[in-house]
This record gives sequence, C-alpha cells and structure tokens, in this order.
Amino acid sequence: MRLLDKYIIFSSVFALFTEACYFHFVIDVKLYYVILICNFLLLAKTKKITIHKNLIIILGFFTIHGVVSYLLLLNPIQSLIAQLLGISLSSIYYQNLIKYFSVKKLFEAYLDFSFYIAIIAIPMFYLNINVFSVGRLNGILAEPAHYAAIMLPAIYSFLRKKKYVRLLVVLLTVILSKSSIGFIGLALIIIIPLVKVKVFLKYSWIVILLLSFSIYYLSTVWDKPTDRSGVSSLVIRLKETEKSLGSIFSGKFEKNTNLSSYAFLSNAFITKEILLNKPLGTGLGSYRHEYDKYYSKMKPPAYLIRMNLSKINKTDANSLFFRMVSDFGIFAFLLIAYFIYRSFKLFKNEKRIAQQSIFFYLTLKLIREGHYFPPEFYFFLLIFLKNSDEDITCS
Repeated sequence: MRLLDKYIIFSSVFALFTEACYFHFVIDVKLYYVILICNFLLLAKTKKITIHKNLIIILGFFTIHGVVSYLLLLNPIQSLIAQLLGISLSSIYYQNLIKYFSVKKLFEAYLDFSFYIAIIAIPMFYLNINVFSVGRLNGILAEPAHYAAIMLPAIYSFLRKKKYVRLLVVLLTVILSKSSIGFIGLALIIIIPLVKVKVFLKYSWIVILLLSFSIYYLSTVWDKPTDRSGVSSLVIRLKETEKSLGSIFSGKFEKNTNLSSYAFLSNAFITKEILLNKPLGTGLGSYRHEYDKYYSKMKPPAYLIRMNLSKINKTDANSLFFRMVSDFGIFAFLLIAYFIYRSFKLFKNEKRIAQQSIFFYLTLKLIREGHYFPPEFYFFLLIFLKNSDEDITCS
C-alpha cells in the first residue's frame, strides 16, 4: 500500500476520536473538518469520487422533504442547509473511503486506535487531564458517554476475536467512564448474542410465569401509601418512575425532577407534541425551532428555570430517536424498522463481526446523542450498511 493511502486511512480513522480537538482562527475550527476536507481533496486527486445511488436518494429525500417542510412551517432554512452540508460531506467522504480501502482495513485501524486511546485514557484519568467531571474517565473525547459509545464496537469485536488483553483494557476504561449509556451497551453486548428464537421459545413459560407473578404482586401493593411498611423500595421507585413518565403526556414536572430525567422527559414531550401535530415531520434540522413553539406547554421545575437549564438539549433532542421522529415524522419509523430488520439479518451471520459490533453503537446513538454528524457516525453507519467487506482497488 502506498504511503499516501496509509496516511488517508489512519488520519481518517483518527479523526473519529477528535470531537474535543478544535482551534480558534477567526471562528472555532474543529480538527475533524480540517482532516476531512484535506483528505477529501487528496482522495479526489488520486481516486474517482462517486456517490452511491442510495445515498443520492436519501439526500434527495432530506432536501425535498426539508424544503417543503421549512416553507410550510416558516422555519429559518439556514438550519436545513447547515445539516445537509454536514451530512453530505461526511457521508460522501466515508462512502468513498470504504469503497477504496475496504471495511477490513478501516475497521482494523479503528480497533488499533481504540486500544491505544484507551491506554492513554487511563493515566489521563488518574492525572486529571481533560477530565469532564471528577471521578469519570473520558480520555481524549469530550465526555464520558461519548467515550463509552465509541468504544463499544471495539469491546464486542475484541470479545468475539478473543483478544482478551485488549478487551480488558478498553472495558476498564468504559467502566471508569461511569456512563449509564456505556453500562447499557455492555448489557446489550452480553444479552443480544444469547437471544435465539429457539431458546426464547424453550424458556418463554418461565418469562410468562415471572411476569404474571410480578403483575399480581404490584396490583396488590400499588395503592398502598409509600410510607407504609411492607412496601418495598422497588415498588416506591416504580411509582416514582410512573409519576415522572406522566410528564411526557402532561408536560408538568415534579419540583425535584433531576436534570438527566428532565432532559429525557422534556424532549420526549416536545417530540410527542410535534408528532401529533405534524405527523409527516418538520424537516431536517428543524427541532430547535419547533421546540420553541411547544415549550410554553411545559411546566419545568423552578430550580431549572433559575439555572437557565429548562431548555436543555433543545438543539439535539437528547436522543437521535426523538430528533428523527420530530424531523421526519412517520418516515423515521420506516428507517428504524429497516435498522431492526437489518440487525436481525446481521446476527444470523457469524462472520459479520464488524457490522454486528456497530449495532451496539447505533442502538445507543438512538437512545442518546441527537447530533446528525458527530465525527464517527457515518464511518460506523456506512460500514453497518455495507454488504461486503471486500477490498476494491488497494492491494
């Protein structure tokens, strides 16, 4: 492989981990975009840049749907243009990168970077270098949750390939991140591969029995006062959760609702309102504008208003699922249904380790992080969607 090709591969993969790296030159310039634009020019000079027909269809849909929605709803169209430019640049570049340098080479480079960045992250954590919050690891990434999410494909891949030293190092850093989203991902890595239709059918009677007993028990104690003896802490927590979940429908929040719960529930409420009133969606990048239209229907906790945090995650909806549903309406459910269908097919093929590992990242992405083009997203997404790991031109 030529030296220039090696540079393009390794710099492009390194760029996935550079969200926290930026410099100020008139404006704040992210290192990710500098690498992407420079490499795009290099790739265009040495290879033929193409756009896959499916990508043209998707970008075309985003454009037409967005323009019509923005004109009808009178939202500032600059938001649509900015989102389209970011998505187009990232997706076209990584589509061509994967086309010319193969999934295998690129994913192996990602695994190497994940391991070495994890090694660096451990002393950074103990020396309090670039620490997001005290007692939580995030390495060179901007925050612990994002660190955990980007490392999950490496954990699954190292586990499947029996590279236990690398697995333990990366796993340790994810645990030290103390990210709830990371722990959910680790649980999925354990559970998902074990879920087989035959196994489920064989033991479904146990599940039904436990569910029946649980429902009966809850029905007998649900109406008892929470300060009464005999009511377990689990029941108390379930009742508090049920009370909080009501905020999704009412928009009214308890005065002591914590910030994390409020961020999720408030954006769920806004998304619900948008979907009910505009089921076809409001256009790519419109969430922040639609948020303001429905914010007055909510009654946030007073302490969050005083702290100026009552509009938390206004720009990204707290989750990609919420943002997609608000931006694309019923079309979002079609995209998610395709993701689920493709995931089922992938886990039937034991050889598609790279694509299977990315499933865990994408699942967490739907739960959290509503940004449409963080550095790693299209690299992972396009590998997940690729039907072959074969090389095209490089030797």
